[in-house]
Amino acid sequence: MPKDEVDPEDPMELNGVALWTEEDTQETMAECFIVEFMRLGYDHHRILALFGNPYYIGMHMVLENRGEAYVRQKIESTFAQWGRPVCWTSEGRQS
Repeated sequence: MPKDEVDPEDPMELNGVALWTEEDTQETMAECFIVEFMRLGYDHHRILALFGNPYYIGMHMVLENRGEAYVRQKIESTFAQWGRPVCWTSEGRQS
């Protein structure tokens, strides 16, 4: 089968699955998203913008449920763990 054709029998096809839990996993999930994009070279401004994009469902859910101040603080603390400074003042706001 050529690489650009879809095979409905492909066992390696990616499928998203939601798992229900009593535990609040948003904090850990937000940190994982931040680390993932930070390691891809995104700066803190671009990562914050991803949280605001409704097409990034998990990230956007954290922003909607916890608020922008929480997301900014989470970005700052995660970047600090990796020894990377965060300065929000270039947007005219200070954290």
